[in-house]
Amino acid sequence: MKSENFPTLLGKTLFRDNELVYVNRSDELKEYDGIMHKHDFIEIAYVFSGSGLHIINDRKFKVSKGDLFILNYDVPHGFFAESSGKTQPVVYNCVFMPNFLDAQLLGSKHFFDIFSSFLFKSFFPEEYSSKADIHLSGTEYTDIGKLFHNMYEEYKHRNKGYIEIIRAYLIELLVKVFRLMDKDTQNNISSQNQRLILKAVDYLKDHYNSDIRLEDLATKSFISKNYFSRLFKEVTGINFTDYIQNIRINEACSLLKNTDMKIIDIAYEVGFKDVKFFYEVFKKLTGETPGGYRKS
Repeated sequence: MKSENFPTLLGKTLFRDNELVYVNRSDELKEYDGIMHKHDFIEIAYVFSGSGLHIINDRKFKVSKGDLFILNYDVPHGFFAESSGKTQPVVYNCVFMPNFLDAQLLGSKHFFDIFSSFLFKSFFPEEYSSKADIHLSGTEYTDIGKLFHNMYEEYKHRNKGYIEIIRAYLIELLVKVFRLMDKDTQNNISSQNQRLILKAVDYLKDHYNSDIRLEDLATKSFISKNYFSRLFKEVTGINFTDYIQNIRINEACSLLKNTDMKIIDIAYEVGFKDVKFFYEVFKKLTGETPGGYRKS
């Protein structure tokens, strides 16, 4: 079954009004319990009890209590019983949008280095063995389990200030998880960030004629806008805006030479909404007008 055929669970169907976070137990969302699905938010899944299977893309993971996964946008996954007649593992889920977190934390280079590294397997799952992102035991299992339980109770009872308390618990959870994985990821951060940018470049090449914003690509890569912008220029040697304009103008040149399309139609076809701006950028990058280029 192709990834695009999996049902997509949308944040807007889960989040309460004006909220960007949702906390539940797996046995409370029956329609997505035991089936493959995708979502448009970040999910932290923590196996609180039991055992079973976790399928991510086409890879199977045996899971048991203490296993923790962080899942990216658009990654098909699902928790299942290990065999017929067995019960499924009980999983705490905390799902949220990146801007639910504290703004100061979002601006931390170290935080996003670790965060993007932790989510790296969502982009390149073939490079990882079939095991949980982190397996917790002993006091670590107790500490992380307590944080999930506290978030769950706050979300369920909705006492005054519960959103602020959940945010504080979530930040504590992430920081503690990152501490556990920090030693294993520091050596790989540079190469991983480079590959994330190159993946973003591939996305630009395939979607150059759509309305692409730097903020959207940064969010999908789980990197702050400013940090993503800096990394993009370091990797490609050119800033984001110039890069996409070059792609669009190169495609426009090909259409001018190889088709009879009207110039205004070509401008729209390659992603420019403003024809006057298309002329300005075309002249800036080629030294000619579109009409002059076609005749040359």
